[in-house]
Amino acid sequence: MRRLALLLCLIVFPFALAATIATASTTSFSFNFEGPAFVENPSTGDTLRLTGAGTFNPTAGTVTASGAFTQFLSDGSVFHRGSWAATGITSVTGFGGPNNGLQGGVLAITVTLFPDEGAPVTGLPMTITCMIFAPPGTEEGVTLDGFTELTSGTTVMHVAS
Repeated sequence: MRRLALLLCLIVFPFALAATIATASTTSFSFNFEGPAFVENPSTGDTLRLTGAGTFNPTAGTVTASGAFTQFLSDGSVFHRGSWAATGITSVTGFGGPNNGLQGGVLAITVTLFPDEGAPVTGLPMTITCMIFAPPGTEEGVTLDGFTELTSGTTVMHVAS
């Protein structure tokens, strides 16, 4: 009987493990900016208003995300408006979550800005942080290049598949 149990473990366990790994590698996530995020550049006083959403798969290293931006100068006047699109993933740090839906983490991506007027601005770093299950000291929100001081807005991450 013990030999039969051992044989079953040797045959069944590797297949179950492979199925688990295959499932984990295809897990993708989504994120949304809850309302617009406002983030300030501390060296200039300029502010960005950002909206956006997207999906990403950390194992595959893929991201599809986009949104809109408005840059306000320190005096409150509009400097640029346009859209942004993700061009790649830099890193993903998952915090987990209370269920299979909501998840926390930090997604670092590279984006291109497409101002309504002017040439695209490529290769800008963006981070999206959702504080669900985050370690102490983690700040919620979005950063983009030199715009690092969140003034308002939250983000939400979900397991998509």
